[in-house]
Formats: sequence, C-alpha cells, structure tokens
Amino acid sequence: MTKLAMACVAAGALCAQPTWAATPVKKDDSALSAMLVGTWINPPDSADYEGVPSKETFKADGTYTYTEFEDNACSRVAAAVNSKWYVWDGTLVMEFPEGKSLKDEIVNMAPKKMVLRSIEDSLVYHRVRSEKCPTAPTKAKAQSASNKPGSPSPAQ
Repeated sequence: MTKLAMACVAAGALCAQPTWAATPVKKDDSALSAMLVGTWINPPDSADYEGVPSKETFKADGTYTYTEFEDNACSRVAAAVNSKWYVWDGTLVMEFPEGKSLKDEIVNMAPKKMVLRSIEDSLVYHRVRSEKCPTAPTKAKAQSASNKPGSPSPAQ
C-alpha cells in the first residue's frame, strides 16, 4: 500500500469517529444556578483567602451580595457589595452597577462545596456553603482551649 493510500485510510478512520466524541459536554446552567443559591463562605484554606473573613450570598432572583467583615467573629461588617449574577455555559457571571463584570468557570459544584476558576487570571479557588463565620471558633475548639494546662477554669 502506498503512503498516499495509507494516509487516506487514516484520514477516513478519523473522520468516521462519532461527532459527540469531539463535542465537549455542555453544563446544565439551570441546575448549576439552583445549586448556587444560598450563602457561601471564603474558607481560610481557599487559594484566594486574604486573611479577611467574607461571605457571598446568591439569591434565586439573580441578586448577589459580597460581605467582608472587620473582625474574625464576623460581628462588624467592613463592606458589602451588591450585583447581579447568572450562569452562562457553565460560567458564573457577576455584573456590577458600574459596568464591571467578573467571570468564573464552575469547575465543580457539590451541595456543600464549589470549585471555581477565574477567567481573568486562571486562579482556582473554592467556597463552602455555610452561614457561619469562616474564622469564628467552634464550641469544640473553645472547649479544648479552656481545658489546656494553665487556662483558668470556669469556676475561677
């Protein structure tokens, strides 16, 4: 068989592949949007955590609020920013009143954790679904701290 004939056979075999094999799977935007609704915190182990506790709230009506706190107990709000949000082709889009928009690919969405990749700088980071402050001590941590040697007992 000549080289030309072999090349034609190889090209024909490649063209005979099902078209769905080369087509990326389209993400279900409405399902992603439904899972996104709620409050998510920026946990300290996320790649974009900057030492400031914050939360993000996505409402079903397409409104979004980012809240940043002054203290680690999340009792004093330092700033809050509102915008509109939607999911388009697997990408979370947030549009701000001044015309700026942020876009993040939804890499993985689970009921309690989402992983996003910034379209702007390719940073991969995550959020955890929670109403609690990301840095507030839990009862177990507070209890173990009070049981350490040298800690004053509750009766003192």
